[in-house]
Amino acid sequence: MRLEQRSEREFSFYSRRRFSSQPVVFKARYRGLGPTRKLVENRSGTLEHFLTERYCLFTRNRAGQPIRANIHHVPWPLEEAEAEIERNDLASAIGISLPNMEPVLHYSRRLAIYIWPAELVRPSLASRPVPVAVTPSG
Repeated sequence: MRLEQRSEREFSFYSRRRFSSQPVVFKARYRGLGPTRKLVENRSGTLEHFLTERYCLFTRNRAGQPIRANIHHVPWPLEEAEAEIERNDLASAIGISLPNMEPVLHYSRRLAIYIWPAELVRPSLASRPVPVAVTPSG
């Protein structure tokens, strides 16, 4: 991965997945456009709240077992954003076809996050459904 800061709120990002049977690349320029009232009022039930109020990180360890880590942070200070995506192979590499529409983008200049050590996910937690309700803001 390579991240280059072009200005206070603009970045160039490049990522290439290694050890993949096919080339998987993401390359884009990304800009924060400044805070707006809509995003300052990041309320429960909005898409922004759903996307940013995550307090667990889930992944798999080298053995393929699901693991999770607890996370603590204050609410994200979100800004509107725009991007020029030059190449995005990420979704197609796992069989997902992206819709032909503008992506939902946000930017945050800085946020302190505290992450606890990862632990194995207990099987009873891994199979339990999680109800979700999201209302797009607009």
